[in-house]
Amino acid sequence: MDKGESAPPVIGLTGGIAAGKSTVSERLDALGAHVIDADRVGHRVLMREGGEAYEGVVAAFGAEILDEAGEIARPRLGRLVFADPARLAELNRLTHPPMHERMRREIEDVRGQPSPPPFIVLDAAVLFEAGWDALCDEVWAVSTAPERALERLVARNRLSPEAARARIDAQLGNAEREARADRVIRNDGTLDALATAVEALAAAAARGA
Repeated sequence: MDKGESAPPVIGLTGGIAAGKSTVSERLDALGAHVIDADRVGHRVLMREGGEAYEGVVAAFGAEILDEAGEIARPRLGRLVFADPARLAELNRLTHPPMHERMRREIEDVRGQPSPPPFIVLDAAVLFEAGWDALCDEVWAVSTAPERALERLVARNRLSPEAARARIDAQLGNAEREARADRVIRNDGTLDALATAVEALAAAAARGA
């Protein structure tokens, strides 16, 4: 991406589920970054009012994914797609293009501000799978051991080990994600150690280093 001399860089932040990506994102937000949360963008494109993907997703997956208000119930939709790679691919086909456009516009708007932030963070678990890394100047991957991710996911989301494993397996493995990233943030230690690593990377990003 041609960002010009004064435009803040866009940092793609990715990581497997339960790797600690959200913790890193929150820390970067506290350090002054403008954070674009792909999960929240995905929620907006699925909304009944103004959501570009709403009608297509309901047509593809049926009324069983709707709640009493007619909104798409994401837990219901998640149970369908994480159990079936073909259905997950169909959901991605319907949602990823409008998400890409919303995020592209937000990056453009933030860069056009009179006093833009030192850097922009595009927080997306499926950054590489969706091709959203093309929006970024560099990519940081948060990585943790699969066993630790499984433990966190079971405890946090109250999933069975089998359901948690299915969600982990639906994403890229650590090796591929790390190989494609510009920087890797290891999250197998303490929260203090993670914060120190993130602060060092943020300072370098703000300097353009």
